[in-house]
Amino acid sequence: MKRIEEQTLYEILEITPQATSKEIQKAYEHAKETFSQDSPAVYSLFQNQDLDAIRAAVEEAYRVLMDEKLRKQYNQAQHIEVAEEPRDEDSRLSFTEISVDVAGENFRGKGLRQHRESMGIDLKKISEETRINPRVLGWIEEEAVEHLPPLVYLKGFLRAYAKSLGLDFQKVIEDYLTLFEEKKKK
Repeated sequence: MKRIEEQTLYEILEITPQATSKEIQKAYEHAKETFSQDSPAVYSLFQNQDLDAIRAAVEEAYRVLMDEKLRKQYNQAQHIEVAEEPRDEDSRLSFTEISVDVAGENFRGKGLRQHRESMGIDLKKISEETRINPRVLGWIEEEAVEHLPPLVYLKGFLRAYAKSLGLDFQKVIEDYLTLFEEKKKK
């Protein structure tokens, strides 16, 4: 594996030079989450100074690649040829492009199911997009606390589920964890 200093901005975010702004944004969010201070995955793999360098490189990659002018200058300086111009529109329909008014809505399991069903989205489609086992998604919607994974994983699953429906993932996590705590006390 190349050291962070030896990687291109595209390699840092694990994307191709043809990546759209939406793909860059998604890769950036993934990298930020992966290398956050709270991430148990990187805690034992990197020293603090290495993590700081990685986080700085991720921020720089995002800043440059999201700015069309800076990205073009970077590509020229690095002799990176882009076969086609980055596309702003992805040909696939994403659930996050569907807009639904959710003001005041409850994002516990049953509320999540109702929201998903009102959008006409099958649980299998959510599973395919998020790569979360459909059984786990079912447990989330059924509010089957006794079957749910540990909290650290549950938060990640809720985040992915919320994003796939175009919901505010922080509100979803907050609402669901309130339910989680209430059921744990019983």
